[in-house]
Formats: sequence, C-alpha cells, structure tokens
Amino acid sequence: RISNIFQVREGDIVTMCSATFGDQMWSTRGVGLTRVLAAIRVRAGPTVKLVFESSKETASKAKSSTKAAKAAEEARIRAQQKKDQLLKELESDEKRLKKG
Repeated sequence: RISNIFQVREGDIVTMCSATFGDQMWSTRGVGLTRVLAAIRVRAGPTVKLVFESSKETASKAKSSTKAAKAAEEARIRAQQKKDQLLKELESDEKRLKKG
C-alpha cells in the first residue's frame, strides 16, 4: 500500500500538485477533489508530485491563525481606544483655547 511507503494517512489533505507542464507546483487549497484529480489526469509527463498536510498540521495551523486573528482584533481595539482618547483630548484642548 502506498500509504505505508510514503506515510500518507487517512485525513491528510493534498495542498500542492504538479502543474500541467514543468516543475511548478499548483496550490490545491479550497479547489476540491474533482479539480485535483483533473490536474493529475492532464499532467504532461510520466510523473506527478503531490504535497500533503497532515490533519494534525491543519488543526495546528487553524488554531494558530485563530490566535493571530484574535490578537490582531485586540490590537485594533486598543488602537481605536487610543485614537478615541487622543481625539477627546484634542477636542478638550480646542474648547479650552476658544474660551481662553
């Protein structure tokens, strides 16, 4: 069985596939199995290269991207709060200068 030779496991995801011509690789993320199989069928030449990602790697990437998105959102909120505070100070200073 090929899974024993190359250590491909059930649940692994094909992330890259050989392009139709040459040595370039094509990203298969989000394209579906039908398009991946079609790319393999139309490949010019006797070999095709595939890149797999294990389901553990996929889960790990999803977790880290969720953390990164949460950190980015928190940074955006902090920046907005600082901007609001500075705007309040500016408005306060303008009122004080107009009175003065």
